[in-house]
Amino acid sequence: MMLFCVSVKAQDHKLDSVATNLNNYGLSTAHSDLFVHFDKNVYTNNDQVWFTAYLLKTVTDMKQYHTLYLSLVNNRDSSVVYQGKFLMDKGFCYGALNLPDSLPGGAYRFVANTNITLNGKPDAEFIQAVTIKSTTLSPLVDQVSIIKPYDERTGNGTVLLKILSSENRFVEDAQIKYQIGRDKQVLKSAVAKSSVIGELMIDYPADKITKGNNLLTISIKKGNDNRYVKFELPVRNSPKYQVNFYPESGYLITDLMSKVGFEIKDGTGAGIKGRGVLYENGVAVDTIATSSMGIGAFYLMPKSLKHYTVKLLANDQQAMSYHLPLALKKGVALSMPSAIGNDELKTQLEANVNANVHVLVHNFTNIFLQTTLALKAGKMQSIRFNLDSVPVGLHTITVLDSNYKPLAERIFFAHYDRINQINVEPDKSEYQTRGQVNLKLKITDKEHKPVSGLVSIACVRANRILLSNNNTIVDAYYLNNNLTDFANNSFGLKYADKNYLNDVLLVKGWRKYKWPEVELGKHEIVNVLSSLEYSGNITRKKKPLTVPMSLSIIAGTNINFLSTDSSGKFSIPFANLLTKEAKPNVWLSMVTAKHENYELKINEPQKDVKTYLGLQDFVQPVSKTAGADENTQSITTAAGIKLKDVVINRTKDNSNSFGRRGYNRCGDYVCKYNILNCPNHFGDFDSHVPVKGRTYRDGRAGGTIVYQGCADDEPKSNLVILKGINLPKEFYVSDVLNKNEPINFDTVYWNYQVLVNGETPLNFYTGDITGKFKIIVQGVTDNGVVYGEQEITVKSSRQGK
Repeated sequence: MMLFCVSVKAQDHKLDSVATNLNNYGLSTAHSDLFVHFDKNVYTNNDQVWFTAYLLKTVTDMKQYHTLYLSLVNNRDSSVVYQGKFLMDKGFCYGALNLPDSLPGGAYRFVANTNITLNGKPDAEFIQAVTIKSTTLSPLVDQVSIIKPYDERTGNGTVLLKILSSENRFVEDAQIKYQIGRDKQVLKSAVAKSSVIGELMIDYPADKITKGNNLLTISIKKGNDNRYVKFELPVRNSPKYQVNFYPESGYLITDLMSKVGFEIKDGTGAGIKGRGVLYENGVAVDTIATSSMGIGAFYLMPKSLKHYTVKLLANDQQAMSYHLPLALKKGVALSMPSAIGNDELKTQLEANVNANVHVLVHNFTNIFLQTTLALKAGKMQSIRFNLDSVPVGLHTITVLDSNYKPLAERIFFAHYDRINQINVEPDKSEYQTRGQVNLKLKITDKEHKPVSGLVSIACVRANRILLSNNNTIVDAYYLNNNLTDFANNSFGLKYADKNYLNDVLLVKGWRKYKWPEVELGKHEIVNVLSSLEYSGNITRKKKPLTVPMSLSIIAGTNINFLSTDSSGKFSIPFANLLTKEAKPNVWLSMVTAKHENYELKINEPQKDVKTYLGLQDFVQPVSKTAGADENTQSITTAAGIKLKDVVINRTKDNSNSFGRRGYNRCGDYVCKYNILNCPNHFGDFDSHVPVKGRTYRDGRAGGTIVYQGCADDEPKSNLVILKGINLPKEFYVSDVLNKNEPINFDTVYWNYQVLVNGETPLNFYTGDITGKFKIIVQGVTDNGVVYGEQEITVKSSRQGK
């Protein structure tokens, strides 16, 4: 056993080159890391959304990040249905928004970006999958299904498009446009109308359908209503599932024992629990199996000139063979009993020829440890890595030959025990409605010593947290920002399940040595940074100005002035766009008496974000696993069948009001308790329009407010209305003593920027909704990030009596 604790100093010119190469690869893939904690991930179509954004890593000075762009995107057609801008300060952003009440139910995603762009694209991006529940009636409801995958006579397949209304009435004579293909690979496009029973048959050339052109895109229009559909057509004779093999150190080596990770997925990407038989030149040599996550492993010592295949033990699949990668004649095999280490990590190297190798521990930016070893053929060399100089998180062991070319590579997690823990301790597990919850929070390190941190806290109805949509700041910080395409974890938390994490690092941690492809010495990698800002131009009679012009900016109660340059160009500082108003409009106008002679044009940054999002391909994360029935069914469902998303709740959820009544064109309303824009009674039938000049209780900021009326939004030649940058809002706290006012929030508590230093108490009240509630706490600490959760039960106070 060798103690491995060599300092990080380059030994010679070649190692200097390797360090430069690794650093270049790190620079070429560098980006800022952003995480957003939303209060829940299942919303209604008129819900309030609360969130806190944490900028975890940056590629430039933190002061350059000042705006968070938040977009809500419909997964059905990638349309952006909401955009907002929120102030970001010192790496934090606190925000709230009301979802449009017209949203149809379905799968959506929040996409968060900062104002910084890197090489023309948003630098930091965070995606949160959400489910919208809605009872909004839709005039167009589509159903797409395969009714004939292949016709022997015509060679065509047939899709049935059925269009109904929410009341299940046929929608006839709807205008339909459709296209089969992706990008430039377009096989067919046409226009048509739905029949008297709301149907259209779409034929497609089944023999020509491939993964590169199998997208059916449909647009439906009836009157003023539009609907967009994307549907993947089945590819004929394609495997019903995927089987991938991952030798532990990268390659199989002849006559060396290697651990081989493998995974089985169905056509949707869901992990499959199944069994198979390993064959050597057609002779069965072993039985292998995957877990419920679809991941498994087996050991193999490949022999020279032998071919290895796997056949799955599933109905109608025994004839399908999956080939393992060919073994190299010469090489080094790297193995480790566990890829999760604390203060040390053990690994073993073995070569089938005598070889001098260099071993590096790095993170593609810095080399932390390195040494040189002389390996003898067939003799295993054990190594113990002392990880004192290695930070917490994912790192890579790379083995290089004497010419510094990579031979083997493995990813591992260092100092797993140093992930901070937070104790979320309520004073009891059950509470009555409108009861006080007394909570204690404490963050500790591996020695159980207190750690200070800033956290956000949500207490939400448990059925508003969908496991498949779940994100945690610990997973994002240590795992998601370095690895992608995780297999489903039925426990929700990736980092908390060591067995799962070991499996994932085996099949997802092999980078296939992509970093040597970044060539040395030919050019330096230069990242171009810019910022999304409002800019504009003023012309006079379609010609550039010759002298500067002044402009006024009104944001809420703040008035600012700026000037163009002599040609009429200008940019607006973000500080001039800050507003606390519920409707964050900012009025920009030219300071001139003859504004009719001038034309004012604005370049809006959110339009750039919207265009970028519309061009992105998005694959909905797969949240299910399945099992292969060896006797009665295939390992996967037939391709092309479209299933609707289902939200499963423990109890029937009928506590929400979905209609919206009594609001003016600005969206302002007063509830029956004289509260302006009361979040507790959004959409109630007995709400009414506010009257200018009257005093109301303020539903957003508390206290009282004199209503100033609804400003005129009609466009004027001298006025441009911009979307301002929202400032933080305080969570609306209901009056639990007012028995006449129902409290029907699914989020009963939300708080941000809570300083936890030692044992920190806080308290809040439950509402009128009973059932299971989750308390979720996550944030940043002095040395990393932290996540914790706890469940409580709320029972009716009447039952208690």
